[in-house]
Amino acid sequence: MIGAASESVILELRDEVVNKITSLTKTPSKKLNDWRMKTVLDQLKIEFDAQKTGMPNTLAEMLDANWGAFVQQVRTARNDAGHANSINPVTPETVHASLLIFPELAKLSSDLRDWIPNNFV
Repeated sequence: MIGAASESVILELRDEVVNKITSLTKTPSKKLNDWRMKTVLDQLKIEFDAQKTGMPNTLAEMLDANWGAFVQQVRTARNDAGHANSINPVTPETVHASLLIFPELAKLSSDLRDWIPNNFV
């Protein structure tokens, strides 16, 4: 469930980016609307990296330091839980790590969503 919640947070962030790009009469990358979460995550990182010069230092640093770790931990745990090649159950440690990371992922996403409307160009 934490994987689904994390993906929901990321998709809400993606929607905010797509809406902003569209409002600027630009065409958003097709990768932002891909069905594969990794493709969406990679494209979001590209979009935010292009905007870093206009970000407050704390937000840019948080993005650099944590984006990859946040999304990879939750994505890997979710893939391991549902992948046909793995018959091993998800360990309590993996679940605990995902639960610890989720609030920080949600905070970063929220901070980015607050920043986008008036700053994303």
